[in-house]
Amino acid sequence: MTLEAFGTWLAAIDPKATHYVAASSGPCTVWREYQRVGHHADGQHQGGWKVQIDRYTKDEADAIAAAIEVAIEVSVDIAAEHLVDYDTDTGMIRHIFDCEVA
Repeated sequence: MTLEAFGTWLAAIDPKATHYVAASSGPCTVWREYQRVGHHADGQHQGGWKVQIDRYTKDEADAIAAAIEVAIEVSVDIAAEHLVDYDTDTGMIRHIFDCEVA
C-alpha cells in the first residue's frame, strides 16, 4: 500500500483526517509516516512504512477511533498497536495507532 493509498483509506473512515498537522483544536485525526520499513525478499525491496495515526477526542466511545480499529483489524495491508493516552491540560483522549503498512 502506498502512502497515497493509505491516506485515501483513512479518509474513507474520517474525511476530515489530515496529514501531519491538525485541522482544528477539537476532535481530529492526524496521520504521518515516520520510518521506511526495509524488508527484502528475492533481492527486491518489499518494505512499506511505519505510520502513526492520532485520533484526538473527548468522547470515550469515539465512533471514528472505533472505526479505525475495526478497519485495521480487517486489513491485510496494515498491522497496528492501539494505545490510549489522556492529556489533563486539554481534556483530550488520544488514540494512538502505531501502524506498519505493507
